[in-house]
Amino acid sequence: MAGEGSKSKATIDDAYAYLRTVKSTFRNDGDKYEDFIAIMNNFKARKIDRNACIEEVKDLLKGHRDLISGFNAFLPKCLEIADWYNLEGR
Repeated sequence: MAGEGSKSKATIDDAYAYLRTVKSTFRNDGDKYEDFIAIMNNFKARKIDRNACIEEVKDLLKGHRDLISGFNAFLPKCLEIADWYNLEGR
């Protein structure tokens, strides 16, 4: 069936809310927030492809299950960071 297993599309408001969450989480480590923004800008400018973007975000957010789960909201189900639960502490 069409749409089976799909999820609702994230809105621009969802994206801004997620950015605020990332910024808040890294309020004591501004470099991490700036690194996240740089990854997103590189993806937008097509300096890195989707897979590289996902891998860089996965590495950057390691140990932050809530942020990884939030990032997954912007990915198609088939590209979600599936191992997000096991990233904590690695």
